[in-house]
Amino acid sequence: MILLVAEKPSVANQHYRPMLERLEGEKFTQGDGCLIGKNHCITWCVGHLITLAPLDAYPGFEGGWRLSNLPLLPEKFRLMEIESTKKQLNVVRQMMEQADVLVNGADAGREGNLIFDLILDYTPTFKQKTIKRLWVNSYVAKDLDKAWKNLEDATQRVNLSYAARLRQRADWMVGLNATRAYTLTAGRGKMISVGRVQTPTLNLVVERDAIVEQFKELYYYSVVGTWKNFQAQLVKQENKEDGRSPAKPGMTNDGLKVAVFEKEAGANAVVTRCSPPADIAIAKIDTQQKKQFPQKPFDLTELQKEGNKRFKYSAQQVLDCAQNLYEKKLLTYPRTDSQYLPDNMKQEAYALAQRLATPEQKGVMRSAEENFVFINSSKVTDHYAIIPTGEAPNGLPEMEQKIYELAKERFVQAWLKPYVWNEMEVVLNAQAGSSTGTPTLDIFRLKLKQNEDLGFRALVKEEAKGKKKKKGDSGSEAGMTDGGATAEGKGDSDEITNLVESFPEWNVGDHAPFDSIELQKKKKSKPKYYTEATLLAAMKTAGKQIENEELAEAMKDRGLGTPATQAGIIETLKKRGFIEAQKNYLVSTARGREVIELMDEKVKSPEMTGEWEYQLSQVEKGKLSPMEFRDGIVEYVKQLFADLHARYGCQFERETVTDAINCPKCGQPMEIAPWGYTCKNEACAFKIGHTVAGRMLSHHEMKELLTNKAVGPLVGFKSKKGTEFAAKLIVDKDFNIQFEFESDGKFHGQKTEYKCPLCGAVLEENKNAIFCTATKDPGTTAGMTNEGTVATTNDGAGDCNFTLFKTVAGHTLTTAEIGELFTNGATPLIQDFKSKKGAVFTARLKWGEGADKGRAIFEFLHRNLPCPVCGDQLRFRSGTTTQGNETHTAFVCMNPQCGYGIPQIFYQRKFSDEEVEGLLKNKCTPVLEPFKKNDTTFRAALEIREGGKIGFNKLTVEVING
Repeated sequence: MILLVAEKPSVANQHYRPMLERLEGEKFTQGDGCLIGKNHCITWCVGHLITLAPLDAYPGFEGGWRLSNLPLLPEKFRLMEIESTKKQLNVVRQMMEQADVLVNGADAGREGNLIFDLILDYTPTFKQKTIKRLWVNSYVAKDLDKAWKNLEDATQRVNLSYAARLRQRADWMVGLNATRAYTLTAGRGKMISVGRVQTPTLNLVVERDAIVEQFKELYYYSVVGTWKNFQAQLVKQENKEDGRSPAKPGMTNDGLKVAVFEKEAGANAVVTRCSPPADIAIAKIDTQQKKQFPQKPFDLTELQKEGNKRFKYSAQQVLDCAQNLYEKKLLTYPRTDSQYLPDNMKQEAYALAQRLATPEQKGVMRSAEENFVFINSSKVTDHYAIIPTGEAPNGLPEMEQKIYELAKERFVQAWLKPYVWNEMEVVLNAQAGSSTGTPTLDIFRLKLKQNEDLGFRALVKEEAKGKKKKKGDSGSEAGMTDGGATAEGKGDSDEITNLVESFPEWNVGDHAPFDSIELQKKKKSKPKYYTEATLLAAMKTAGKQIENEELAEAMKDRGLGTPATQAGIIETLKKRGFIEAQKNYLVSTARGREVIELMDEKVKSPEMTGEWEYQLSQVEKGKLSPMEFRDGIVEYVKQLFADLHARYGCQFERETVTDAINCPKCGQPMEIAPWGYTCKNEACAFKIGHTVAGRMLSHHEMKELLTNKAVGPLVGFKSKKGTEFAAKLIVDKDFNIQFEFESDGKFHGQKTEYKCPLCGAVLEENKNAIFCTATKDPGTTAGMTNEGTVATTNDGAGDCNFTLFKTVAGHTLTTAEIGELFTNGATPLIQDFKSKKGAVFTARLKWGEGADKGRAIFEFLHRNLPCPVCGDQLRFRSGTTTQGNETHTAFVCMNPQCGYGIPQIFYQRKFSDEEVEGLLKNKCTPVLEPFKKNDTTFRAALEIREGGKIGFNKLTVEVING
């Protein structure tokens, strides 16, 4: 018997039953949760029937939450039945037991594979049966029949199954472990829900809200001149970093960008220089024809964005409508990330578009023989774009009708003729003298546009033109030039274009003064909160602001979630109270902002989560092994907990203590809670939080406070204004916790284990320094290092005042380095000190002797780096260019007449000091890697040739890749 398993009962009854009756001649009788035929049976899931078991299903994790047993990273995950669908699971398993062949007919995607695979994982004996996959793009009879006749072997999409399991397990490992950890540490027992995709998405919203709310009203200034009745804009030259990359908004391929001034004076100076009678001459004329093609058919994300823009529907509402239309045979499979159709569908799809088009649309349709950018099999993933099936809708609910019409409209428009226009770009030079006597060249750009064929633009409404909105203010309206040509302008850095019937006959060298010239003052547009449409766009590129369509397409595999899951993520954030809808905007709540404030960067980073999505897509394509992905997630979770240990060590320690603290009020033992300590005696009710003024107290400090009624002084408290301070904590007569400040007139910190190198007293520390508060014996002398990092005392008796600042010459000393200095008298070698001139150098810190006693002084490691040209010594130096935008580092000869140097970075590889020393000593190096030239990575040995020139030993060059 062949068993076909659908994802839901509606699909089984409306589509699979008639298909098997039509193709296999079956006659079905209704069973309990199934359809029974002679040789074929049909049953169904109700979404997921099996899920991953929670943490408390594992030994040692029962009962309350604890930090001590986290993280749990199972080698083998436990599965459990979903209580609400147990009855249907039993039906499915009984039917599978009886079947010879199992056909997975769940939705054709990652999640559809997972629904079916989890049932097989739960009952592994079913995997011994023959397993097939029904892969359906459309429920229209001819498409469904074709899919059934071409059943796939389940192994054909095994990588998709791997990716599905990995996605689920990664969400489990990150979400469940991090939720418990953050709840017990940063949340102090208050639930903080963490999700691998959910949290970075929330972070996008919180960051956008901060940008909107911190926006300050600003004005900018530009200069517009009218030349021969046409408007021209002042521009500036801006070279693009990569000649292959597209021009930025408002920039031509020549790198000319609209000049914008932050202050009025700069713009006024240009107006003064270029006002009549100043001569303005044509320096360049460029004329070209341009085309704008209509937008491609929808993928799910684009459909959701357009549904939100047009009708204010949420992403989930659009997905639900599209799914219903798919099941009603009106649209193709909706959970797709492709806007393309395969090559073999071109004729069929064109005929469908002709049938659906209005008479007006048919008049501007292109020929079927032309090339269409969206007909491209290489861009089709598991599913092609969302298009109508050709079935006629009847009696649809209003919301579904609108989404259907939207998909149909976009599909038909994709076949329409492009908008064609001619563009003339004229570069005008205005050269005038200045107060310094040096001529000043001001460049203006005058753009003329002549429509040749409106194409699809004749029918498509303004908001659906597909013209990408440029960054910046869109408040300025189109105006009319004096000559009657319409000037299009959108503000900020956008250019003005003059619409004309025909181009004037101008030549290079033609000149005339401006008719008029003016300064334009405009207000910077305020950034807007996310809508569901703009949030979906941000999720698609993991928050990166990408204007270019091709780059956005390349980034889609690195987005947050997939088109199938993004709507659910947004809904989850709403349900958990992290974001809320305000009109058509999505805004973070106070709770959502609080959660993000408590999160570490790696948990809320959209880029990192986007990279995981890309790796999952690589697993799907067979380009990354499942174990590599899993190992990466495991390492990430381990590192996350290492960071939490460092940040909330007191909380982890609290779970391991065995000594009880007695209540200062009644003497009864106290219990430890995630937020602090509470007395077991209900009549007493004394309690105290473990965090005071932003500082978390350790169990030892809490015990000292409650036992001795005082602790400290402690450092690290923060005032309401964010200022850090040190103080004692005391328990007053009413058993309230109070601050007590030192009254000896000295600044105090927290006691350390270090002894003062001058007077031997125990040192204290705060965030910035380690210092002595003792009184020294007469005659002790101290001073200051050349770098100004150590403050000490005056001669004679008095306060010692020894101080070691924790940041020395731009380097912040680590705990280990400080420990080495006080224990052994010197730090290890430190490589990133910076001189006052910004040069990076390597040295140790050690205690000075004699007159330098009590000083931390530098001890330099003197490497033998002989110059191969003059014999003098080379020394490492770094500096910036005169523009201050580029840093150069090199080993430079100290002989000013020589000028020889070895760059620290050679073919994108950084030399170590040891490698340079070996090169100069032996005139060659061992084989080093990796070097890079263009896209080629290689390994090779280096040699010093005549005149000190460095080159590769050709016999050792070996290409690694490229």
